[in-house]
Amino acid sequence: MTPLWVRLWHWATAVAFVILMLTGVVLTYSSAEFALIDYELADMLHQVVGIVFAILFGLFFVAAGVSGYWRRYTNRWQGLGSRVYRHGSAVVSGVPPTAGQRYRTQSRLDLSRGFLVLVQQFLYILSIAILSPLLIITGILLFFPELAPDKVAGLAGLWTFALAHYWAGLAGALFLLFHIYIATIAGFRRLIRGR
Repeated sequence: MTPLWVRLWHWATAVAFVILMLTGVVLTYSSAEFALIDYELADMLHQVVGIVFAILFGLFFVAAGVSGYWRRYTNRWQGLGSRVYRHGSAVVSGVPPTAGQRYRTQSRLDLSRGFLVLVQQFLYILSIAILSPLLIITGILLFFPELAPDKVAGLAGLWTFALAHYWAGLAGALFLLFHIYIATIAGFRRLIRGR
């Protein structure tokens, strides 16, 4: 059972990330001739929602630490590589990973669902451990450019952080699309009811 606070945090973070993604597209690709929304509005929304995203992320870590919810992530991480390999092999061979002498025949589509859910778990952990902190840190440095070092690896510091923020945002957008696809396979009920 997924606790209510985790589901609420998940939906709030998802809405914030979608807004950040859309405003980021406007800030990056708008021109004088075409913009999805007003550039000034997009800039203000991106900054405000970015701060909300960072606060939500910090609150999640505090709540997960206090409630012990963080143990779910350590349990999922343990043996994840071998489970992904087993399920991936099952998709290729057509034999379920738990098959003994006798096994129920499953379609490759059914086998691939388990594999995709495991891949999604792996990517979710990476998004929590690497992607979100990278977006938040680079976003803070872009929000307060005076904090950025002048040079990073021989390149202009702020430019390096802007590029890292851009690529992390693209990776986050790809993760979001994959995450939505997996939710259509696994069902949205768990995110609503917690089961």
